[in-house]
Amino acid sequence: MSGELTTRVITGLNELQAIAQEWRELWASCPNATPFQRPEWLLRWTEIFSPEKLHVIEVRRAQKLIALAPLLIYIRDSSRILAFAGGGVSDYLDALVHPAFADEGLAAVFQAVEDLDNEWDIAEFTDLASSSPLLRLPCTLVREVHDACPVLEIARGASELSDFVPPRQLRNLRNARHRTGKLADVSIEKADVANAGSFLDALFRLHSARWNSEGMPGVLCGADLRAFHSRVVQDLLSKNIVRLYGMRCSNRFIAVLYAIFERDIAYYYLQGFDPEFAWYSPGTQLIAAVVEDAVKEGKQQVNFLRGREKYKYAWGAEDSVTTRITYVGAAVLRSSSNIAA
Repeated sequence: MSGELTTRVITGLNELQAIAQEWRELWASCPNATPFQRPEWLLRWTEIFSPEKLHVIEVRRAQKLIALAPLLIYIRDSSRILAFAGGGVSDYLDALVHPAFADEGLAAVFQAVEDLDNEWDIAEFTDLASSSPLLRLPCTLVREVHDACPVLEIARGASELSDFVPPRQLRNLRNARHRTGKLADVSIEKADVANAGSFLDALFRLHSARWNSEGMPGVLCGADLRAFHSRVVQDLLSKNIVRLYGMRCSNRFIAVLYAIFERDIAYYYLQGFDPEFAWYSPGTQLIAAVVEDAVKEGKQQVNFLRGREKYKYAWGAEDSVTTRITYVGAAVLRSSSNIAA
């Protein structure tokens, strides 16, 4: 595609909403993009959390959107940090760069970043997957392991859990199902658009209750977080991308799991369960339901997302590390040079 390359910095929500459809098309053209780079995710995040200094870099070739870096600036310890929008709720953060324009798109994004250097002190790009286009940047930038997302690889041609899940975990699952069989009126269900609200309410309640029992608030505290997830579920459940799994006992939710099925991956996002029913391992049974659906639908992975909790490795997951890229703005370097002189 020939034509002029243009760059714009979007600072307002209305401008961002206006390119939502083009954003979806760009996302679809990026084979390694995760659900956390979707406009349905990040637009909702921006609407709910209203970051003060939004700086979304848009790059076009002949009017076609070829790159989008959803950035913002926030203050940390008196420093102005340039980072990706969506932090806190997103396990992967990244820019979208059309593969056909990878070099020029990425170069234009970082030229725009440098042009903004009087507005930020430190650029800190975290939660980058190994496939991130940002890892094509010069190695002179500071790179370090940021976190890990345990990933369960589904064996090619697998038709059941025993084809790839460790025997010990299969025994745990059988025992949990056997114990649960002694309870009355137990079922595992998936939410639809009509009843998704009740599943989410139960997830918020169960997740918060579990963490509150340990003296911690949990990640779902706060009206804004709940509003965010309610809107995302509303947008993506009807497309069968977000899935809510619930286990009921006598018509009472005892566990709810929030998953995202995207492309060749099933993402385990969040779960809550009633500690009163811990003996029945409802969490293990809901994870099994997710993994079984992933097998049926021909997925290649179950990604347990950020965090090294032991139960993830029990399924046979192995770490896939994320990367942090950090560098100091030219304005700060100039200031440091002046002080040194």
